[in-house]
Amino acid sequence: MWRIRLMRNKVMIWMALVVTLVMQGCQKEPINNDIEGFWQLEQFVVKDTREVVTCERLYYSITRMVTEVAEKEGPNGYGSYIGRTEYRNNETQLVLKDFKVRANTSDNKQDAPVEMLRHFGIDNQAETVFNVSSCDGKYMTLESDYALLKLRKF
Repeated sequence: MWRIRLMRNKVMIWMALVVTLVMQGCQKEPINNDIEGFWQLEQFVVKDTREVVTCERLYYSITRMVTEVAEKEGPNGYGSYIGRTEYRNNETQLVLKDFKVRANTSDNKQDAPVEMLRHFGIDNQAETVFNVSSCDGKYMTLESDYALLKLRKF
């Protein structure tokens, strides 16, 4: 009887170990730890006009597959938008594309209005390619055809 219990306990331990290992293997690791994370947009410069835009409570949440740009508890009502994240050219370019209006738990399938994305230094709903000018994990500078963005890790 005790041998059966001992064998059953060993089987349960092995099953728990296998489940733990499988679940850890399913987690998606960041592609670039310096770039991915929660960033506060401090300012951006519109390249055509050289206008410097100082930002208040505007954030980028960048993950390996999804990026959210949002005004959090800010006074302007700029909203929240979700887009897809992609890297190009050996992670020297960050591509944000296909922005949608953010709903409660995902997007609502409605394209983000470009005039609202401009508040975040983005001038294209379909695709914006940012050259990563500098990034040390604390500060990041992104440059697109439209703007030069200065972000700080939050």
